Amino acid sequence: MHSIYKFFDSLLDGKEKLLQIKKLDKFPFDKKLLSCVNSGIFPDLAIKINPQPSQLTGGELIELKDSVSYTVSSFNSTIPSRTKEISKIIQGENSIIKEQMEKAGDNIYSLPVRDVFYLVRGKKKTKVKVCLVHGSFFETTPIENLISQSFCSV
Repeated sequence: MHSIYKFFDSLLDGKEKLLQIKKLDKFPFDKKLLSCVNSGIFPDLAIKINPQPSQLTGGELIELKDSVSYTVSSFNSTIPSRTKEISKIIQGENSIIKEQMEKAGDNIYSLPVRDVFYLVRGKKKTKVKVCLVHGSFFETTPIENLISQSFCSV
């Protein structure tokens, strides 16, 4: 069964390596759990969708955030949110994501709205902190308000 819980479990299994590797995207993620792996485009990772219906459907999208401090690096590629519509993600120049997901056997449109998680790693001298955070953590303001407020003058 594919799910964010299995993904988290695989991170725990590789905890030592997760703390030691120089770049987070070089971690040996369990490819059997993933339908796509990318660097530089959202999402960096996607969990495969479970072929049989269950409570743990899979299909979660994961963005990697790596930092040399305890500050979360900027969100350049997409505004962080709790969910994303898959149809908006796999179009245009991101069609590579669609191709990867189809090749992995995912019925992409069977789960039109996906939960988003952020795997955040921060370093401070010899200390490393790693968190798997649901996108709702970053949604302090609804996206519509955030965008309109960014164009308002104070």
